[in-house]
Order: sequence, then C-alpha cells, then structure tokens
Amino acid sequence: MLGWIRRRLLWLIVLPLLAVGLYALAGFWWLPRFARAEATDYVREELGKALSLGELRFNPFTFRAEATALAIREPAATAGQKPLVALRRAVIDFQISSLWKGAWTFREVTLDGPYAQALVRADGSLNLADLVPPSKDDSPPPDVLITHLVVADGAIDFADRSRRLQPSKRLAPIRFELRDFRTAQGNGKGGGFHLAASGDQGERFDWRGRLSLRPFASDGDLSAANIQVDTAYAFLSEALPFELHGGRFDVAGRYRFAAGTSAGTLLEATLSRAQASGVGVRVRGETGNAATLGEIALAGARFSLGKREVAADRLRVGGLRTALTREADGAISLMRLFPPTPDAASAPADPAPGPAWRFSLGEVAVEGAEVDVQDRAVRPASRFRLQALTASTRGVSLDLDKPLPVEASATINGKTRLSVRGEVVPATVAGRLRLDLAGLPLRDVLAYLPDFPALELRSGTLGANGELTLPGDGKGGAALAFNGEGRIDGFSLLERAGKRQVVAWERMDIGGLRYAQAPDRLRIARVVLRKPFAIVAVEPDRSVNLSRLFASPAPAAASAAPSSSGPAMAIRLDDLQLENGTMAFADTSMDPGFRADIAALRGHIRGLSTAPSAQARVDLHGQVVNRFSPVEISGTLNPFAYDERTDLKMSFRNIDLPIFNPYSGRFAGYAIAKGKLSTELHYQIDHRKLQAAHHVVLDQLEWGEATDSQEKVSLPIRLATSLLKNRRGVIDLDLPVNGSLDDPTFRMWPIVWQILKNILVKAVTAPFDFIGSLFKGAEQARYVDFAAGSSELGEPARNSLGALAKALAERPALRLDIPAGTALEGEAETMAGQRLDAAMLGGRKGEPVAIASLEPGEQRDLLESLYRQQLGHKPEIPEAAEEAGQEDPDRKARKAARQSAEVAWLRQALLPRYRPGADELAALGRSRANAVQEALLAGGEVDPTRVFIDAAKGPAAHESGARLELGLE
Repeated sequence: MLGWIRRRLLWLIVLPLLAVGLYALAGFWWLPRFARAEATDYVREELGKALSLGELRFNPFTFRAEATALAIREPAATAGQKPLVALRRAVIDFQISSLWKGAWTFREVTLDGPYAQALVRADGSLNLADLVPPSKDDSPPPDVLITHLVVADGAIDFADRSRRLQPSKRLAPIRFELRDFRTAQGNGKGGGFHLAASGDQGERFDWRGRLSLRPFASDGDLSAANIQVDTAYAFLSEALPFELHGGRFDVAGRYRFAAGTSAGTLLEATLSRAQASGVGVRVRGETGNAATLGEIALAGARFSLGKREVAADRLRVGGLRTALTREADGAISLMRLFPPTPDAASAPADPAPGPAWRFSLGEVAVEGAEVDVQDRAVRPASRFRLQALTASTRGVSLDLDKPLPVEASATINGKTRLSVRGEVVPATVAGRLRLDLAGLPLRDVLAYLPDFPALELRSGTLGANGELTLPGDGKGGAALAFNGEGRIDGFSLLERAGKRQVVAWERMDIGGLRYAQAPDRLRIARVVLRKPFAIVAVEPDRSVNLSRLFASPAPAAASAAPSSSGPAMAIRLDDLQLENGTMAFADTSMDPGFRADIAALRGHIRGLSTAPSAQARVDLHGQVVNRFSPVEISGTLNPFAYDERTDLKMSFRNIDLPIFNPYSGRFAGYAIAKGKLSTELHYQIDHRKLQAAHHVVLDQLEWGEATDSQEKVSLPIRLATSLLKNRRGVIDLDLPVNGSLDDPTFRMWPIVWQILKNILVKAVTAPFDFIGSLFKGAEQARYVDFAAGSSELGEPARNSLGALAKALAERPALRLDIPAGTALEGEAETMAGQRLDAAMLGGRKGEPVAIASLEPGEQRDLLESLYRQQLGHKPEIPEAAEEAGQEDPDRKARKAARQSAEVAWLRQALLPRYRPGADELAALGRSRANAVQEALLAGGEVDPTRVFIDAAKGPAAHESGARLELGLE
C-alpha cells in the first residue's frame, strides 16, 4: 500500500516534470523550428517569395518570442539586392493574462531595424501588396491589447514607377511607439502613439496621437518639416499643370478622425503651421522659373468633413519673383503654366450628395513681391518692374458674387508709386477701385502714346488718383470708368533731329477728370498748365515745323484697312487755365535767325468740346519781351470744328520794331532804327466763310542802315513809309481779307501780304492818288495849272493845294518839291501879244474895251500910232496886205479885209518889241512856285522846311497855259 502510494506520488512528481520538460522542449526547441519551416513554406508557396530568418526563440513560460535577421526577398534576388521587407530583431511579449482578460494581450512588441522596399509598379500596383494574401473572412479582427509597441531604427525605400518622373524616397530612421492599444471596442480614447521619421534630405516627420480600431478613430498632432519640394512634386507631378522646383515646406497641425459611427465619418483638422519657402514654379519642359515664391504661409487653416467646410485665417505669400510677358499675338506668358485640358464636360462628375461645400479665407496677403512685366505687343517693347509689391484681400469664399475688398501697392521701375484700394466681384471682375499713381515717367509708357517719329519725349512724369470702375462682364449697362484727378510734371518734347524743345510745361494739373466707355466720353473740369511752352518755327526751307513734327508715319502698305471704330470720343474740357506760359515763334530761314516770344501767357479757355455746336471762350493775356508790350487774345471758337463758327480777336501792343530787323533787312532793304508795333486781328468764320480784319499800327518807324539783301522789294520804302505816316508819326493800316476756306487757292497770309504790297505800290507809284484817298481833293494838287504868262492861282488850284496842305500836315515825314524853272517858250509869244494889246489900249481914249471888240480900222490906227512911237516913222505896209480883199465884190467887205491884213502885219512887226526876255520867263517860273508855296504854307500847318522850290524842274505845256507837277518825297 505504501509502495503504491509512493509510486503514485512519484508519478505525480515525474509526470508534471516530464510534461513541463516536454512543454519546455517544444517551446524552446521544436516551436521555433516548426515556426521557421511553416513560415518559410508559407512565404514560398503562398507569396512566391523567399524568406530568410536568423535566430528564432520562444520562451514558453513567459510567452516571449524573439526573431532576428528576418528578410523576405524575390526568389531570383541577387546577393546585393535589397529585400522587400526585413527586420533586424523582433520581440513579442505575450501575456498569459489574456486568458481572463478576454483579449489577446501583449505587454511588449518591439520591432528593431525594420525595413521595407515599397514600389509602385508601372501598372499602379504596389509590390508589398503581394505579401498580403486576399482574405475571405469578413469577421472583425480579434480583440488584441498591446501595452507597448516600439518600432526602432526603421527604414523604408519607396519608389513609384507609375509616374512620369518615377520618384523615389528613403525614410530613415523611423521610430514608432504605441501604448495601450486595443483592437476591440474601447473607451473612446484609443492607444497613444508617436511616430518620428527622417528623410534622406533632412526631412523630419513627427506624429503624435491616439488610435482605436473600433470605432476606427484617431486624433493627434502631425508635423512635417524641411520637406523638399522637388520630392513632393515628383510624386504629385501628374496632378499639377506646372512644375515645382527647389525650396521646402513645413506643416503642423491637429486632426480628429472617426469612421463607422452613427454620425458617419468624422474628419476635422486644423493647421497651426503651414509654410513653404524658395519654391520655383516652371512651365512644363522649361528650365527657368516662371515664378519663385520666397515664402508661403497659411495660418489658422481648418477642415471639417461633417460641416463640409474649408477655412483659413490668413494666407501670406512673401518674396514672390515672377515675370509677366504679353507677346505680340496677345498671349500672356504666365497662362502657359495652365495648359488647356480636355473639356471637362465630356466626363461630368456627379456632385457629392449633401449641402454644398463652404470655403472661406480670412485674409490673403502678398508681401515684398517683384514682377517683371514686358509688353511685346507694342513697339518698342515696354518693360515695367514692379517692386515692393504688396496686395491683400479679406473674406475670400466660394460666393463669387460677393465683393472682395482689395488693397495693393507697388513701386514701378524704382520710381513710380502705385496703390489700389477698393472692391472687386470675382465672378464678373466688376468693382470700384481707388487708384493712386505718382511719378510714372512718360518714357516708360512711350509705346502707348501717339507715334510722331520726328519728336523725342525727353521727360515728363504722370500722376493720377481717383476711382476706377471695372465693368466686369458688362451686364446691367456697366462700363469702364474713371473719376479722379491727374498731373503731368516736367514735360518736355524735343525735335529729334536738332534736339530743340517744341512743347513743354512745368506742371499740368488735371481736376475733375471723368472718363467712361460705351459710349466713350471724357470730361475734364479743369486743366491748369503752369509754365507751358510751345514754339512755332519756320524751317530753313520755309516750311512750318508743326506740320512736319506732328505728322504721323504713313501706315504700312500691307496692313489691313482699319475697321470702323464707331463715333469719335466725346471730349469736353470745362476750363483750361494757363499760368506764366510762353508761345515762341522762330524763323530759321532768316540769317540771322528771328525769335520772338509771347511770355507771361495767362488766362482761360473755357468750354472746349468736340460737340459740333460747342463754342469755347478764350480769354488770354501775355506780353512780348516785357510787361510793357501786352498781348490779349479773346473770343469764341471750337478747335475741333473751327471752320464752322469762330470769332477770335488778338491784340498786340507796343512791340519794339527793331526785333523784326531780320525781316526788314531782308525784304525792305533797311534795318529798323526804332519804332513800335501794335496790331489788332479779328477773325470770323461762319460755315467756312472767312472775314479777317488786320488793323496794324506802326508808331515812329524810322529806318536805319541799308542792307545788301538780294530779296528786298523794288520799292522806295522810305517814301512809302513817309506817305503812310501821319502827323504823329503813326502808320495806321486796315488789311481786310474775305474768302472761303473751300477755295483751294485761298491762302490768307499771302493775301494779306499782297494787300499790303498793293498799298505800298499805290503809295509810291501814285502818291497823290494815295494821299487823295486819305484826304479828298489833295490828289488834284499834283498838277497846278497857270494861264500863259500868269502866276495867278485859280480857285480850283487853291482848293486842291489847301487839301494837300492838310495831307502834308498829317504826313510830317513827307517833303514836297515845287518846280520853279523858266516859263515855256510858247508863253513868250502869248505874253508879247498881251503886252502889245495893252500898249494899243493905252493910246486909246474912252472906256476900256477888249481889243477883239474894236473894228479892224480902229485897230489899224492904234497899231500904226504905236508903230510910229516905237520905230519913229510911218509903217510901210507891204502890198500884199493892201491888196487883201480886192477881189471881194463888196466894197465894204474889201475894205475890212484889207484892214485886217494890215492889222496882222503891224502886230507881227511890233511883237518882237514886246516879247519877254529870259529873265522875265525865269521870274515867272519863280513867281508861280512862290504862289504855290504861299498857298500851301498860308495856314501855318506845314513846316516850311518840308516845302522845296526846285529850279531844276520847269513847267509843262497844258492847253493854252503851263502846268506845274508837284513832287512828293
């Protein structure tokens, strides 16, 4: 009995020991070998791979398993080829408490040195998917509890052969730690984990949070730093229309995810940091960057799948560098970043169910950007460099009909300041913007200005501020418009060839500027021009500079005919004000050249308009040389339709004439010693009918030295001047011109010159007629007639000489020559007959009678008596005289005829006795001149020194007497 008990006790001791021994043998020796064989066969047969294992250990008493040098390779892999997956060491510490906890419990799971070679093949399949056989078991995973899971010193090589760039990436080292993780339904917190990894280019990844499988949920913090943009682009190239090069980005944030809950899928994320720097954006296939982003930062970003909302507080873009080019065909360079894609309408995507997504961005800001803008669509090509560019907007959302506030500023080409503020509607690009522009050199926008090849823009800066209205899609009658002010400073326009300034001003202020399209119209309340300058010059070839300088180039023969652009723009300028301006006139066709300026020009031109019926009011004042030579311009006109209605008056006063010496020396043949010019011009145009009045006053004109000009007029200029001068030394001329602008031969100034020339010719060729046109009756004084042998002035002569005296009094520069030469020989016979008649009547008694009234017999007796007195003897009358009338049958008639013949003989015999001598004839000439002189000077109005007796000139025969022709000098 005792033995049996002892045997039973022995077995009770041995059997457990034997069982433990067998259990230990199976656990320590057999199980590792069995597991190795099963794993090797499974990998080979089920996965088609090759498995290699180092040591495989299992402690059946602690349920701790350990494996080393695990690797799975392709069957044909070479010795140097990396495995698909590998593990330097793995430790699994299973807890026996799993039996009563109701979950497979692992106190420790350690994976040391894990490695994976992940490859996406060209067909898009993942090579590591081959290691996971398909499962038909849809049952939930077993309940597993892992107290502590550690992955240390891991590495992964990833390559994607399905993408164009076939990117690859290595992450090492990788560390992952998981605590208190359970696959079954938990308390909602899940297990805490931490994943840290680094890339081969210095990238750093850090992921902390909690994870649960039932429900499948996770929340935590995720960050990635120093991510290389080139690497990211290589994996995303097919999703982007452009290329990214260089730079890096960092991102950090929190998330919360849950799936399979009663509320559906939950995904929410917030980003505490998201920024990139040094990113280059390129057009596909090109080597240079189209844009470089110095820094991009997104702050306060939020995503909610449940709320269908994406939002961010602020997006900041700093240090943007880009070039924007408009090609000759109008193409924009940056648009090449977005090549056209197939029409999306061919494969429409069904919108996701549920409410629409909401997107909002609190603020978008661009800071410190630089944009190089080139416009090759104009000639010459223009370039603008925008520096220190800042731009911002707020309240960005998917509601594109909601106006966005915008604000931007920049410096253009290092000089110009530009700022924009306002609102824009994204859907239509309609809006209102406040524009401020200062210091824009006009040379920078020269290609957009009218092209005048003969002119060169030397300087000028543009400034503007006001409200710009953008029409957007043009619906609702909206049109582009600008309301504001502008200014152009330091403007100077040169003649390209000679570098002579043509138009300039110190400053132009433009106020109340209103421009609008559809229809195009421009209205300006006021323009103030300070120190404007313009020059009109006669070139050496006698052409006018303006017609040549402002001539546009002829269009190319090959260019298409321009299409109709509709009606011209309506323009109105309410008030153009000039301050201290200069209008210069130069004549380089003269030698020496001529230059005269209208200076200190000031005043207003009000109501300038392109409207056909508009009339601008002109009121300008200035001076020539100095303030003592004022200029006034007034009237009404429409410069855009001047030939319809114009009424313009111009007045120039007290201009010193010597400044016109280049003209006087050339055309008059004399320099001007002194004198003043005043003129009043009045031009009236009514439907192309011109009436022009030119009132010219020359005061105290005196000629100086003669010139040797070959172009001087062949007229006695000094005489003409004397004829034109009045007693005050003033030449007062009215030169009217009438004509039609439709007459192709009508040229006003040649007509004015011809009228003036006609006046001069008339004055010098017919001075008395000219004088008579001014003083009625004076023209008759040119000739003074005397009876033969007489110096008595008749009444007509006295009247005409009186008128001439008045004319001479009004023309103090004139001198008069009176002929005083010897009387005519023909007058001696008449004088002898007159004396003989007087002697005959002196010997007759009774009442005085005329000789012709005496009977022939009485005449014979008186002559015979006188003959005896003179000759001392009785006359011996020839028989021919005695026989006269003897054939007459009437005795009385025969007697009368004989007596008449005797009278004739006696007169002829006595006439030599009474004929005046040369001295008497000379005295008669002087007496006649004295009579004329006395008649002229009797009133005391004419200075005697201006009346000359000219003995070298004598009378001319006229009818029965003599005629004196007076001469003017």
